[in-house]
Amino acid sequence: MNLQLLILDTLRAMPHWLLTWVGGKPQEIDGNRLDMNMQVLAKLSARGSNASDDPPSVDDIRRTAAEFNELNLPTVTGVSTEDTTIELLGNSLKARIYRPASDANPKPAVLFFHQGGLVIMDHLTDNHFCSLLAARCGAVVFSLDYRLCPENAFPAPIEDAKALWEHVQTFSDDYGIDPARIALAGDSAGGLISSTLALILRDEGGRQPKALCLAYPWVTTNNENQPSLSSCANTFPLTADTMHFFNSQVFPNDLNKDHPWANPLHAESLAGLPPTVIGTAGFDPIRDQGNTFASRLAESGNEVTHFCFESLTHSYLMFGRVSNEAERACETLAVALSESLNKPD
Repeated sequence: MNLQLLILDTLRAMPHWLLTWVGGKPQEIDGNRLDMNMQVLAKLSARGSNASDDPPSVDDIRRTAAEFNELNLPTVTGVSTEDTTIELLGNSLKARIYRPASDANPKPAVLFFHQGGLVIMDHLTDNHFCSLLAARCGAVVFSLDYRLCPENAFPAPIEDAKALWEHVQTFSDDYGIDPARIALAGDSAGGLISSTLALILRDEGGRQPKALCLAYPWVTTNNENQPSLSSCANTFPLTADTMHFFNSQVFPNDLNKDHPWANPLHAESLAGLPPTVIGTAGFDPIRDQGNTFASRLAESGNEVTHFCFESLTHSYLMFGRVSNEAERACETLAVALSESLNKPD
């Protein structure tokens, strides 16, 4: 993809007419028009894919997904990173810790959980966005390489997230963070982890997250009442076939597919959750469930800040190198989370 990336770096600054010449007629779905930089990326990715009648393996999908790490913008200037391992539930899990250029002590914190259908990607996938959260929120950000399926049965990723919450609560002084000012954040499957963990913590009582930040969240395995699953079934980078593949790995033979932890959208009650920032995308098959989740949270009496970035696709947190619109969306979410996380009690 290196040559293609050089092309994309150049195209990002090109005028709309030239992007149209490269990418073709702007794609429109459900009244939304796709950002032309994303359309060019989708076109180049389609050209680079190898057609095969054989179904892809988990390793095949993971190798392909890893190539997209190059589409990230670099770490925000002034934010330091530490790569470490954290012992959780008897497992040594990789993590990257981001620290802002701030003298405040103690600092707020953000626990971030990455995208990837609970099957692919890792704690470095959303590297730029995590550093942006650290910079804009003045927070210590923990990005966890939680256990993936199918090697680990669902709900292992959520159990790891819960263990990370307990770990940072216990060792908050060592990390220099305020245990009462910790947010949960994640994109796609990480949105599922974050929203489910918030419900678990609410039901257990005790200290609660100060805020939530969910980007294009996957919040249900139920496919009913979601027209976007059909209208956006073939949109880049998340397609209906990819979603089916993830489900087959996470919920083999539909095992645990109806588990409450896989369906926070359909929780009996969504009341009593922290202020929540949600960013959905116009060209995303799970757009409707994210929008519905935002509505249900608000109707349940929670404070909700909802953005639908109509010209963007799923996974836009990692596409800032390609698209100015994606970069602006990242900035918008980070600033909105900062307002909730740093609001005085």
